[in-house]
Amino acid sequence: MKEALLEGLKEAGRVVVLAVIPLLIDSLAKGQIDWGVIAVAGAIALLRFLDKFLHEQEKIGVSGGLTRF
Repeated sequence: MKEALLEGLKEAGRVVVLAVIPLLIDSLAKGQIDWGVIAVAGAIALLRFLDKFLHEQEKIGVSGGLTRF
């Protein structure tokens, strides 16, 4: 379970780096930060974490992710 949690956190980190940071850079260039857009990207990162964690749990027979495919 510890390994599944670590893999899920790494997936969430990837999403944060690839989505939130460019949004913040663009927002700063415009002079205002749209926290709603940042929150949506954060929610997507949370869903990716949950999906990856559940997918990793499939190895022990618990689940196959959010969509199970």
